[in-house]
Amino acid sequence: MDALEEKEEDEQRVEEKLKGLAVSGDLQHVETKVTVEQDCAPKHSIDMSQLPSSYKTNSPKEKQLLHIADNFLQQYIHLCPDRKPLFLHPVNECGVEKFVSTTVRPTLLPYTELYYWDGCARFISDYLIMEPLECPITLPSSLYSPTTTLKHRRGNCFDFSFLLCSMLIGAGYDAYCVQGYATLETCTLDETQELCPLLRKPPETQVPKEEVKKKYRIKPVPDMQSKFELQQEAKKAAAIEAAQKDKERDKKEAGKLKREPLHGLRVHAWVLVLSGKREVPETFFINPFTGNRHNTTDKRFLGIESVWNHRNYWVNMQDCRHGCKDLSFDLGDAIHWEIMLSESNPLQLLPEEEEELFDSDTVLFSGFGIFVCPAQEFSLQDEQEFETRYFQGKKLTLYNKAKLEKWAPYLNGNGLVQRLTTYAGPDYTDVVDVREWFENREDILVGREVNKQTQLTTDYFNKGHSLCLKAHTYTSLEPKTGHTMEFYNEARVDGLQKRVETASEMTEYFMGRDDFLYLRHVDFGKQGEKTQRIDMNSQPIVQIKECFHRNPEKAADEDVAECIFLITEEDIHLTYHLKDKYITASKKLFHKLPERTSKEHEDFMTPETCITYQAGSFEKGKSLFHLNNLLKELTAKEKRVKEQVQQSQAEVLTILKIRQTEEADIKLSVSIYNRERNEERRRQHEAMESTMKDELLGQKEQDLDYLSPFLIRNGCRDKLNQEQALRVRDDCLTDFKHHLTYKVNLIQAHLEKAVEELQKRHLWFQENKNQLSTKEKDDYLSCCSESMFHINLLEQRLNREKRMAPQKYLALEGKLRMDSRLAEHLSYV
Repeated sequence: MDALEEKEEDEQRVEEKLKGLAVSGDLQHVETKVTVEQDCAPKHSIDMSQLPSSYKTNSPKEKQLLHIADNFLQQYIHLCPDRKPLFLHPVNECGVEKFVSTTVRPTLLPYTELYYWDGCARFISDYLIMEPLECPITLPSSLYSPTTTLKHRRGNCFDFSFLLCSMLIGAGYDAYCVQGYATLETCTLDETQELCPLLRKPPETQVPKEEVKKKYRIKPVPDMQSKFELQQEAKKAAAIEAAQKDKERDKKEAGKLKREPLHGLRVHAWVLVLSGKREVPETFFINPFTGNRHNTTDKRFLGIESVWNHRNYWVNMQDCRHGCKDLSFDLGDAIHWEIMLSESNPLQLLPEEEEELFDSDTVLFSGFGIFVCPAQEFSLQDEQEFETRYFQGKKLTLYNKAKLEKWAPYLNGNGLVQRLTTYAGPDYTDVVDVREWFENREDILVGREVNKQTQLTTDYFNKGHSLCLKAHTYTSLEPKTGHTMEFYNEARVDGLQKRVETASEMTEYFMGRDDFLYLRHVDFGKQGEKTQRIDMNSQPIVQIKECFHRNPEKAADEDVAECIFLITEEDIHLTYHLKDKYITASKKLFHKLPERTSKEHEDFMTPETCITYQAGSFEKGKSLFHLNNLLKELTAKEKRVKEQVQQSQAEVLTILKIRQTEEADIKLSVSIYNRERNEERRRQHEAMESTMKDELLGQKEQDLDYLSPFLIRNGCRDKLNQEQALRVRDDCLTDFKHHLTYKVNLIQAHLEKAVEELQKRHLWFQENKNQLSTKEKDDYLSCCSESMFHINLLEQRLNREKRMAPQKYLALEGKLRMDSRLAEHLSYV
């Protein structure tokens, strides 16, 4: 009976454990559910013949380390029976158990972007394809090395974290792999509820405004309401608001529990970066799937079981019921973190001698001594693989009401590398705006924004554009459709910063001018109006207004602040800057003199022709003579300003024409250091390689026994007499001389043939150039440049051979004198 009771009790315990681990019927609808075939199938096929022997076997030191890990795991299970199992020694791609710390291989790849944590994280998230865990609530059964992960470009969260941690440690960061638990969205790389990082606005720092005490200010009306009643009403409103928030929170929590039955059980791996090294100010997490940085208090990370790096392994002994927000990351604290290899101190580095000694291997410490594990270096195959980065050259990510697309450079003919599309709703149908980023374009276009609601397009240019363009906003590239152009004013002589043009007006903004001009506004009339025009094709000008900054070298009532040229009314208005402690400014109104009488009568100016207001003075202003001279200056200036306006109109037309040409025929630029895409650079490199091969071949020929053919021809044995030695010497020198002559003649023949072909091609082009298309002319120019490049190489090679032939002949003659078989008879010759 006792045995039956014990058996029933054991069955009940098993059933309770199964109930605790079992998932309700709702799990059938969870997206991460995998079939039995997926569980049994391997991640991807591995060619084990290409892997080193250290992947297939364990050294005695590694076996001892695995024994220590097993002993540690047994003690951990005995002391913490309610905790989940630790991730200590999974099998690798060869089916061999490896301690997790030996899989972390610090590596610094030779790319500037990978010297910093954000570049490493961004590269890993872009380069690898995410694969979910076989079971979302259990640890993976295997862990591949970073080399295999890079080669196959896919992996789960542990593969991502190991590779990223290896790169961060190689770059000098204090980084650790983390085994823990996270939310469904984090584990499945679901960012449809997240705001796109490109749309996040940086936090604004509010500067406290200083209150200015006014001497004369109106006193506020006294508040006659009862403060006690206000307090009671505020308490009631706060209580009602708190109750509503509690109800909403309960609904959200109930909804979350209903939607996500595995909350807090989903296994995830990420990277922990501690503060200190590389001037990291505070500890943070990195989600390897997205490459984003998160605070240690982020709610998406629900708990931590253990952390490890290439030196040791730590188990978290802190309470994670409230997530990671209250955790201490002082790994030297034995109360909060249980260390596996007890003698290791994560905060203390090795001495310099020991670091040099173990530089190429992974070093682990324990009470049994120092373990040196085989190095597992990894690297990318070539630079193009790093540049391409994305799988098949492109990547798509969905965010909350946004879609982000990325492409590798040179994949798109227009240089497009990134596009962000925002939508009005979560169904990704109604487009609000589109933002695009470009690279390697000859027109230096780097960005474009298209507002689908207003149909406004804004192009952004980098510095160095031939037109000094910085930004261009338009609805169409046709004239008179409304354009806003921003310029790099430092690169322009006139200091133009911005120009806004419509069909009826144009406004220009300036900066840094010597005449203190900062704004010019022009109003245009209709084409049928009878107004002054310098060119019949230009728009008629009705009014021009110029505004100036204050010139401190002039008096305020002599420094013009605003000048308005009323072209149709033939008036000129001047407004001067305000003087201190004045609320009105001095003004002058001129009515232009008729041109037919201005030269005949110098004293045509009358008091009625110029109306003057002098602020703060009742005295008469300047004499008519000075006013007449000022009017002449303003008339001449009006003519110059109208010419400048016409030049601005012509410049707008030129810019639009050039932009239309650039958009019709988009060309991408290639760096001279990019040998793969730069044809000229590649030809030079190939020519250099061929020259080096010739030199190496000549070196090999020198290493051959050059006398053996001549010794056999003359029937000579080991011992030679004087006559035989002289005959062998003469035959060898004669043959070498013929060889040098033949080589020079051959190069000369190739050179003459290339020049003759180039001349024939040039004559054919002169005869048919009027009938050729633009493409045929471009092909002719490219062929000519290639032929000239080939001719220059032949000329250089011919000159080198002619210059080196006598030296080679003398060098061979001297070598024959020193040859052991001929030296006895040639030393005195």
